[in-house]
Amino acid sequence: YGLGIGFAMHAAPVYIAEISPASVRGALVSAKELVIVVGMFLGFLFGYIFSSIDTVGWRWMVAISGAFALVMAVGINFIPQSPRFLVLKAVRDRSGGSERLIAEAMDATKFFRRATSLEEVRDEVETMRSEVEASIGTEVAKWSDPFKYPRPLIVGCGLVLLQQITGQPSVLYFATNIFKSAGFGSAAALSSLGVGFVKLLATLFTVWRIDQYGRRPLLFIGIGMMTVALALIGTAFLFRECTEPGVSLAQCGDSVTSPHGWALLTVFGLMLYVSGYQVSFGPIAWLMISEVFPLRVRGAAFSIAAVVNFASNIMMTLTAEVLQDALTPSGVFFTYMGLALVSLWFVNSMVPETKGKTLEEIERMMTDKPAKDYNAPEAMKRA
Repeated sequence: YGLGIGFAMHAAPVYIAEISPASVRGALVSAKELVIVVGMFLGFLFGYIFSSIDTVGWRWMVAISGAFALVMAVGINFIPQSPRFLVLKAVRDRSGGSERLIAEAMDATKFFRRATSLEEVRDEVETMRSEVEASIGTEVAKWSDPFKYPRPLIVGCGLVLLQQITGQPSVLYFATNIFKSAGFGSAAALSSLGVGFVKLLATLFTVWRIDQYGRRPLLFIGIGMMTVALALIGTAFLFRECTEPGVSLAQCGDSVTSPHGWALLTVFGLMLYVSGYQVSFGPIAWLMISEVFPLRVRGAAFSIAAVVNFASNIMMTLTAEVLQDALTPSGVFFTYMGLALVSLWFVNSMVPETKGKTLEEIERMMTDKPAKDYNAPEAMKRA
């Protein structure tokens, strides 16, 4: 199950970016995150619905998830390959099948652009072909080739690393205790549903506005929200107390609570953090790594970024309790706040704005290649 999620989750942004027009690429790639959040929300909802059914409740949850997976498995057979991938194969082909692959690319482009004839997409595919030939040549990329493009690799890996080490796994780790402290302990499943609903609203906003506002502004807004939220949660955790007389906070276990006002502030901080994450790192990190890597090494580079993402997620999960013991929970949140400030610096210094640019324009920008004619007809500049 985990392998299936990994393959599907990380192939999707690249595929979506390659088939999308530049004008709506941000919304379409971010929609992948939206669908994930919708799935999480439905998972929380079904968990709440079936939590009262003894023995077989979890079976219904798994069965419903399996139905969605089946729909995806069947549906993927009815959509064509990415036109860019087909053009890439055509350029590298040495067996005489390049024209067949170009014809497939034209059919795929016609399908995605909803064109009525191949002539409507011929210029776009030819432009795509010339760009690919100019940028990658005919040699297949090696696993080490992504390291020849340090700037996109730093941007991509840096975003997915900061996505994790700014506390996303740990904040959700504390979510149940935060709701218990605020008096919602008897409705843990309903509380999780509330978190899922907030994530859904924030992601909807991002998908709606990302191609209007751009990537960088939303990253600044979202990370800024996360920074404020972490400061609130860290401050509120300073006022936690143990309900067992004579027992220290470190030894108190599940009897730790917060004064009601601070507990409600912590819940607000949690919701603010979740909203900020879904406005920024949640969808935009995956969008950016689907855009900034050169076509020649996009698959290998994206895999490296995915490894960095999963490795940092595992690291954060395994070190959560160690950090709490060493720094106290409040200290952990203030540390994450510091890393969120580092993230703001990183976005300001390293992350380019890619709104409205074709993937070829982004590649030239990220690899410092000479620019070609940016005033070509709009039909020639679709991504």
